[in-house]
Amino acid sequence: MFENMKKNNSNALIGIDFGSNSIKAIAISKDKGTFQIDAVAEAGIAKGLIVENHFEDITKLTQVISQLRKNFPSSYKNVAIAVTGADVITKVIAMNADLNELELEAQVELEAESSIPFPLDEIFLDFEVLSENANNKELNDILVSAARKETVLSQVDCVEAANLTVKVVDVASHALARACELLFERDDYDKGIAVVDIGASQMRLNILHKGNVIFSRSKNHGGAICTQMMADRYGFSFNEAEKIKTERNWPVDCDIDVIAPFINMTVNHLRFDLRMFTNAPHNIPVEKVILTGGGQLMPELVSRLAEELALNVEIANPFIGFEYKNESDKVLLREVGVKYMTALGLALRGSQ
Repeated sequence: MFENMKKNNSNALIGIDFGSNSIKAIAISKDKGTFQIDAVAEAGIAKGLIVENHFEDITKLTQVISQLRKNFPSSYKNVAIAVTGADVITKVIAMNADLNELELEAQVELEAESSIPFPLDEIFLDFEVLSENANNKELNDILVSAARKETVLSQVDCVEAANLTVKVVDVASHALARACELLFERDDYDKGIAVVDIGASQMRLNILHKGNVIFSRSKNHGGAICTQMMADRYGFSFNEAEKIKTERNWPVDCDIDVIAPFINMTVNHLRFDLRMFTNAPHNIPVEKVILTGGGQLMPELVSRLAEELALNVEIANPFIGFEYKNESDKVLLREVGVKYMTALGLALRGSQ
């Protein structure tokens, strides 16, 4: 994604998604239009190693990546990573369609200098021509992306210290959108599609329309809050509560005392964010909700969202139509593939 980084090539990529609770990775290949999962892996990380998308201990995180690397074929050496959070900004701007590449680059830098709250020497800046502007045929819509160098380079240092090479730096919301498009029906491209990603510490809402992310919101809300609520209610340690939650082996009254309140919080957050989108100056209604992230592994959440929002709600799982090198990966992704959507979107950069 970013101009100053090493450019993508035709080599296959490992898509690596850094989360606050675990790191997920996927490698895929493509043959005659069919994707194959060549390897998939997840490694938990200690609490506090990644805080609000900032790497607190690169040495320890490098050790985790080195362990993950053992799950992948030796031919996979190139990696795609993604930036997210407050240190990355994307915006769509309209610019004269007659500008050549150098003129466009200069214009983008001028726009970034005036509208991006980071000094230009502290960011990686990139742009992509999306399409002709809907209101003026003499203009093109340009996607401008900026990310703090410190944030990007901490990921790069971690990956390359594990003897891998970063070939692509993407924006997490765009990687997620790329994976979700595998689920689209023929007419979904022209609709407003809400992608709701609930991880351990963040809930992100992205609205997709015609292949673009046209609205984004992020909240400090995720599965770790549910875990902490369970730990506080029953006197468990955080790790004990996480294990109980994941295995759904919780106390009898936990559904009422913990799960239901957490789901209520999640529904209310999402309802508020969707209202923010509805009140924005556009006329694109949301017609479907796609759920991603480990926080979606609660059947109660899906039914509540569908009921409260009066929308079609589905859990993302594009892996059903894939081929698999290892049968164990097939079993894993059909059970918890929703956690790997961002990693998949990054790996897909190698098949473009």
